Amino acid sequence: MRKALELVGANAVTLHADGSASVQSGKQTYTLAPDCPCADAKHRTELCKHTLAVELHRRALALLEGTAPAPASSAAPAAPSASQPAAAAAPPPAALPTAPSAPASHAWDVHEAPASACFKFRVGTMELMYTLRGVDDAELQRRITATLPTLQEVIEACEERAAQRAAAREAAQAAQAQPTPQAPPAPQPTSAPADLQTLVQQALAVHANGAAPSTPVPDDQQTGFCSLHQVQMEQKHNERGTFYGHWLPEEERHCKGRR
Repeated sequence: MRKALELVGANAVTLHADGSASVQSGKQTYTLAPDCPCADAKHRTELCKHTLAVELHRRALALLEGTAPAPASSAAPAAPSASQPAAAAAPPPAALPTAPSAPASHAWDVHEAPASACFKFRVGTMELMYTLRGVDDAELQRRITATLPTLQEVIEACEERAAQRAAAREAAQAAQAQPTPQAPPAPQPTSAPADLQTLVQQALAVHANGAAPSTPVPDDQQTGFCSLHQVQMEQKHNERGTFYGHWLPEEERHCKGRR
């Protein structure tokens, strides 16, 4: 109706003597004789803006001139008699055609149910979505009333399971945070020198001369110092026991020193 009023206000409607009408809509001119040839009039059940504009234009002229033009499909009115006034001879304005009402829900040409309700629940980091459908609101309300208790049980079970999983994760994190019990250090031989620099010099002498010094070189696992790379090793533990070692990033391997 708003677009039809805009066409009437823009003087886009022209009435012809044969009862037809033309409407200038943009760059297109539609001739109504009496039906409109536009796509809306052919493929939709509602009145198009061109038909409404012609009807509004005719009624406006009838109000201004005091006479209503006859529709295209009807014959011309008979001349008024001498005993009848001219205004009485004019037929009353025709009733404006109304668009057909919307069909009932059971007659809708749709592939989904006319009524539906979607519920979304969040449990921890998960989301549960449940959709109910029905042919009308009354059936949908009955289904919601019957289904919500079951959904509540499902949500409670999910929440309980989520709480159990969270408790298990917290227990595992707490166990990892506790310090690992350290095994007692390996006993040091009484005959081993206490000076690390002396051990280094002895190891270099063995490498340079190819002969063992007078004092035997102790195992690096006994001192915890790597004589090969000149670094202090860390004490480590595995299923075989306690040992010393350090990581070589260039070679991507562990070193346990000279043994």
